[in-house]
Amino acid sequence: MNTVENINKVKRIRGYGEGSVYQRKDGRWVGKYKDEKMLKPRYVYGKTEAEARRKLREFKKTIVHGITDCRKVLLSTYIERWLYTFKAAAVENTSFDRLESVYYTHIKPTLGGFQLGNIKAVDIQTLLNQKSTEYSYTIVKMIRQILSEVFQHAYTEGDILKNPMANVIMAKRSKFKPERKMLILEDAEVKRLEEAAREKYGTGRPLFVHGNLIVFMLHTGLRCGELLALEWSDIDFESKTVSINKNLAKIKNRDTGKDTSKSTLQVKGTKTSSSNRIIPLNSKAINALRELQMIYRQCGIKSKYVACSQKGGFLTNNRMHNLLERMLKHTGIDKPLTIHQLRHTFASRALNAGVSISVVSKWMGHASISTTYNIYIHAMEQERLTALDVLEAM
Repeated sequence: MNTVENINKVKRIRGYGEGSVYQRKDGRWVGKYKDEKMLKPRYVYGKTEAEARRKLREFKKTIVHGITDCRKVLLSTYIERWLYTFKAAAVENTSFDRLESVYYTHIKPTLGGFQLGNIKAVDIQTLLNQKSTEYSYTIVKMIRQILSEVFQHAYTEGDILKNPMANVIMAKRSKFKPERKMLILEDAEVKRLEEAAREKYGTGRPLFVHGNLIVFMLHTGLRCGELLALEWSDIDFESKTVSINKNLAKIKNRDTGKDTSKSTLQVKGTKTSSSNRIIPLNSKAINALRELQMIYRQCGIKSKYVACSQKGGFLTNNRMHNLLERMLKHTGIDKPLTIHQLRHTFASRALNAGVSISVVSKWMGHASISTTYNIYIHAMEQERLTALDVLEAM
C-alpha cells in the first residue's frame, strides 16, 4: 500500500501540448514544449523558474492562435497577399491602383523587411512622423489606412496577438507639408481664354482645335475624367443641361499576359453616387459646344464623344493639361494652373456671384455641403467681406 510520501513521488505523465519546466546544471531554467504536430520540441529559457513558465505560457498562446510561423513572414509578403487576395476585390480598379502605388512607394521600402510579428507601434509611428514632414495629409492618411487594415486583418485572422496600430496616431494637420495652394483664374483671365478658343489662323483653321473644351470646363466645373467620358447624347441643347453619369479612368493592365506597367482607358461609373447629376448650361457653355461641333465638321472629326482625338478616340488627361498650358502661355497668364483648377475656378466664381453653397455643392457633385465649404472656404470669406462692405455703405 502506497504511503502519502510515495504518492507525492509519483510523477504525473504530461500529455502533448502541456509543456514542462526544469533546471539545467548551469542554473538556467528551461521551458520545453511539443505537441503531436511538431517534429521537434521548442524551448524557451529564463533565469528563474517563474520567467521560464511565463515564456512557456506566452509561447503556448501563439500555438493556440496558430501564428508561430506567420509571425516570421515578412511584412511585404503579408501585405501583398492581403492586397491582391482581399483588397483588390473590394474596391474599384482606380482606387486599388492608388493603394498599390502608395504601398510600393512609401511602405515597402521602410517596413517591408520587418517580420510581421516584430513590427512595433514605434516603427509605424516613426514612419508616419517622417512622412508627415515630406508629404501631404492625404498621402500619410492613406499610408495609415493601409497599415490599419492590414494589421486588423492579421489580428482578426489570429496571425498576431496584438495590433500595433492600436497606439499609432496621426500628427496634427499643421505638422504636415502644406497642401498645394489652390489657384483660380480671375474674371479677366477667363475672358482671355475664351477669346483664345475663338482665334483662327489666316486659313480659317482654329488656333486651338479643342480650345472650347477648356471654356466648357470653366463654365460647368466638370472633373476632367467626366468631360473625357461625356457623349453628345448627354447634352440637352433644348433644356440647356448636361447629364453627368460616367468617368474616363486610366487603369493598369491586370489581365494575364499583359504588361502591368502600361494602362488602358476605360469608361466607368462616376466617382460617387452624388457625382451623378444634371448641370445647367449657361450661354457661354452652349456656345462652346456649338463652336466645337463646327470645328469637328471642318476637321472631319466624327465621334460620339464631346472630347475626342482626330480619329474619334479618347483624349487623355495629359492632352488636356498640355492644351491648357499652351493656352495659358498664348494668353500670357503666368500661373502654374492644373486642369483640375478650372473646376475650382468655376465653383469660386459661382459662390462669389451669389449662388448658394447648397446649389454649388450639387453642381460639383460633392457628397455633402461640408465638403464644398471646406474646399472653397476662401470664396466664402470673400462673400463675407463683400457683405461687410454692403453694411458699411448702408
